[in-house]
Amino acid sequence: MKPNILFVAGRSSCVQVLESAALQASLLPDVCDSAAHAVERLVSQSYSALVVDLEAFGAENVLRMAHLLPASERPVVFAMVSDRTPVATAYEFRASFVLYKPLQPEQVLRSLRAARGFMPLERRRSARRVVKSLVHFDLPGSAGYPAMLLDVNATGMSVQTTGAIPLRDTVPFRLQLPQGGIVRGAAEVLWTDSSGRAGLIFSRLAGQARQSIVSWLTSQGDLQKTGRVRGKRHVALAAGSL
Repeated sequence: MKPNILFVAGRSSCVQVLESAALQASLLPDVCDSAAHAVERLVSQSYSALVVDLEAFGAENVLRMAHLLPASERPVVFAMVSDRTPVATAYEFRASFVLYKPLQPEQVLRSLRAARGFMPLERRRSARRVVKSLVHFDLPGSAGYPAMLLDVNATGMSVQTTGAIPLRDTVPFRLQLPQGGIVRGAAEVLWTDSSGRAGLIFSRLAGQARQSIVSWLTSQGDLQKTGRVRGKRHVALAAGSL
């Protein structure tokens, strides 16, 4: 199966050029209409490459989430820039390649072909990350604060965020369990660290939502007997532990 590539581009003219070049470079194109959808795809799906229009709303979150992935699963990143977005911005977000708008089909095709050498052959569209999932925190003044789930039990969770999450008594969240539906509730932020990791304890979780988590953990063989969240406010714990 061919390597695949995810596009986050607003203008239809850009999408047409990107899709055409991807097919010529033997890449399977996948187009996202919003940054929020792109973040969800990156968590649930493996991609060989990622193209992000830096003028798209939420582009920074997509690029940050791409770099939260394990090194072996990170896509090769392309940043699309215009005369309104300095090239330095692309490298600030650690893009490997820069595409200039208006897109020139020849330039895009050359860049995609050059990037093929950096795409491991074992990355496939069918590859799934079963352990990791997406959490959205609904913070005041924010359209949604995405994070990657590192660990969860019946009483709390640890996450890797795209930026430092503020310490708060309660923060509403939406947790997408892999093949287990959406769990909604509120949690208290117990600790954070400078890398964006955080530990939270559930402060409001409906019985049905808690049962969904327990059922999912049981199906994975990961139900913990203690169910306790370990940690103190301002104390950083190892990633993956609560």
